[in-house]
Amino acid sequence: MARVLFINPSTRHHGTALTVYPPLGILSICAILRKAGHEVRFIDADIDEIRPEYIQQTIKTFAPQVVGITMSTLQFRSTIETAEMIKRVAEGTVIVVGGPHPSALKDDILKSCSSIDVVVYGEGEITAMELVRAIEDERSLKGINGLCFREGMNVIVNPPREPIEDLDSLPRPALDLAMPIRRYPGSYPVGARPTIQLMASRGCPFHCTFCSNAVWGRRLRLRSPESILDEIEGLWKDYRIREVFFQDDTFNMKRDWFEAICSGLIERGLNNKMVFRAPFRANEMLVDRDMLKLAKQAGFWMIFYGVESGSQQILDSVKKNLKKDEIERAFKLTKKAGIKTYASFMIGNLGEDRKTVEETIDFALKLNPDFYGFAIATPYPGSQLYEVAQKKGLIKSGFDGYGLSRYIMEGCGLSPQDVEELAREAFRLMECRRLSWLYKLRERMHGGHIPPKKHLDHYPVKDPDLELLGTEILMGESDWDVLGDGWYALENAPPRFRWTGRRATAFLKGGRGLRKLCLRALTMPDGLALKISVNHNSIGKFKIGTEWDVLEVPLDGIDEDALRIDLEAEKSWVPNELLGNGDLRELGVAVEKIWLES
Repeated sequence: MARVLFINPSTRHHGTALTVYPPLGILSICAILRKAGHEVRFIDADIDEIRPEYIQQTIKTFAPQVVGITMSTLQFRSTIETAEMIKRVAEGTVIVVGGPHPSALKDDILKSCSSIDVVVYGEGEITAMELVRAIEDERSLKGINGLCFREGMNVIVNPPREPIEDLDSLPRPALDLAMPIRRYPGSYPVGARPTIQLMASRGCPFHCTFCSNAVWGRRLRLRSPESILDEIEGLWKDYRIREVFFQDDTFNMKRDWFEAICSGLIERGLNNKMVFRAPFRANEMLVDRDMLKLAKQAGFWMIFYGVESGSQQILDSVKKNLKKDEIERAFKLTKKAGIKTYASFMIGNLGEDRKTVEETIDFALKLNPDFYGFAIATPYPGSQLYEVAQKKGLIKSGFDGYGLSRYIMEGCGLSPQDVEELAREAFRLMECRRLSWLYKLRERMHGGHIPPKKHLDHYPVKDPDLELLGTEILMGESDWDVLGDGWYALENAPPRFRWTGRRATAFLKGGRGLRKLCLRALTMPDGLALKISVNHNSIGKFKIGTEWDVLEVPLDGIDEDALRIDLEAEKSWVPNELLGNGDLRELGVAVEKIWLES
């Protein structure tokens, strides 16, 4: 059997790692090759910040016959560099790339990089299995659909592979190769960690100009509800996954299918163990009150809506097939159902000007979503936008110039600088105006006392699972399964920490011999007293200063299996009142770490 190494290349030249979930495409191919008896290894060079020297050493010790590298457009540079580096240390190794970018530009990839031998385009599972078998048997690649390869000086493009009809026949992604799952942060906003993506369907029947369907195609194919539910149940049992984000293009296309999944989540009790979020289309015929009520019961805490624009002109030009009143209706119904909303907007599509951007900002404020983002329109290969931009000569940068915060088209009416600044301004204006409005409303509702905003990136624990508790909580690493109410979103300015509100709750694993509870914390501006209770028993009040320091709290005589830690600040403070920075949160203390010593 063959030895195959898969690599998810680094994206850190963009300023940070862009990988937030285990790459399902690679891991799905890993699973099918391993099922066929091949020896498979996986390196996530993005999430682990793996240096080239480590990859080189792995190539030498593992000696793979095939190296597979995934490639999005934002990974263009690192994929090329990785392929060239591998060829220098192992010339005879067959280097294969796949993913959305090479699926759209298969022959161009081979022409641009001599170190890449083969491109797998479209769905990769069956193609990869046949490719590895052919390499192992030293057979020609000409009979394998879905391949593009170099033969001498010529580039051969085989016919495309038909889409996989029976998605249930595919093995589950080999998540064990991506352990530990906790190192993947998940995409904002996170409901609970550890979190993971799951693909319940493939293909999208819509024709939005900015979207690439180079891999999955336009025909919708569904996994059976039973297969999906079995996988979710396995994610809980095997990995204690707490949140599933459905990766589908559109999760509410087939009502009976969606209802069967929701009913199954309820029947199996998974809605009491996990939370879910999914992308919905806002079309009137696809969203209704009963559907959202069932979703809420099934554990869906957030729905993602691709709004794109507040200008009907732009919505029509990008072929969104949506009216603004449909979008408004979907947001109202979702909020009434008690489900959080995420609105995704896009700045800089063809035909955009300052007026349409203003319409988008006004519409965003009107929708008042719980979460939102303003992306920059980018012509990714495989999209209609890319084809038009190429034809009109609007793309002035190579793929190495692509980035999440860069506008790479010129001659569209707005300059790259205009688009980038407008995207930043849209977010700033949305935040400031929305916060100001919310502050006044909350002040009126609460008689001058403004309670803390709800958490933004974790699902508050009410009844903790003993198996998930530890004797240490390190914010940003081991905090998501053990925090209750009262915590704000993680802040990354070193050290990583969370602010509490006036009150906050956390859970730790207890036991005999506990001597003290330790807390590394600070507060602003003048220090305060922090009341600490353990399992509803007051331990005392302790002074928290304005510099990071360790507070040691004695725990004599406490030997319960699980400890509920309640923190209550004697007073709270609002940063905006002190700093004038627009931060209207009611804060208590900043906490980096909580731990027990025995």
